[in-house]
Amino acid sequence: MVRTGLRRAPLVVVASPDEVLAGADVGLLGAAERARSAALEDPADRAAYVAAHLLVRRCAAALTGRPLIDLAVHQWCTDCRTAGHGRPTLVDLPDVHVSWSHSRGAVVAAAAWRPVGVDVEEFPAEGQAAGRFPGLAPAEQQQVRSAVDPPLLALRHWARKECLVKTGTTTLAGMGRVDLSRLTERRDRAGRAVSRYRGLYLTDWCDPARRVLVAVAGGSAPVVRALPDLAAAGAQPGAE
Repeated sequence: MVRTGLRRAPLVVVASPDEVLAGADVGLLGAAERARSAALEDPADRAAYVAAHLLVRRCAAALTGRPLIDLAVHQWCTDCRTAGHGRPTLVDLPDVHVSWSHSRGAVVAAAAWRPVGVDVEEFPAEGQAAGRFPGLAPAEQQQVRSAVDPPLLALRHWARKECLVKTGTTTLAGMGRVDLSRLTERRDRAGRAVSRYRGLYLTDWCDPARRVLVAVAGGSAPVVRALPDLAAAGAQPGAE
């Protein structure tokens, strides 16, 4: 069942790993996901990984109306031709696009009917210099040096480019050839920055409570939901 109002907009949820894991069924993870999470030595990293993989299923369930038990995530790396990492897809649902990202304090996941990419990055440490961020174009480097908050602007450029990589718009090696320094931005009703790049909407915002920057690339500006509201996301997705 296609949820009315989410035919174009990516459905995005940001939460802490603890919020996602509370009462979650980790048995939903596939064999490759369980093996990869077990290989992570740090418990915080393991929790964030599992939470992101569970959250993206909940986003996809809200988008499609499918039960969680029917949603299997598959990843395949075209470079090393192995499963368990690489661009994710949903088994038997080729028209649904998914993406996730995680840090120790926050996870973000998205599901959409068009290509979507998300990224979450921890705030720069207080007093941290911007330095020369890899992947920034020369014009972006110059813009960062003259910014009021150079580390934050550099992080915004990086996060949005990570999203573009996940949509297939560019590659990690090609990041430096993407120039976001001249994008025209507006603010949506929630205060998120929205711009356009090659037909995609780029949206990013700071989450002070979790001390992270979140970025999304998709076919339109995202519908952002809190985790407790996710079950109702399909019913009234346009309400912000």
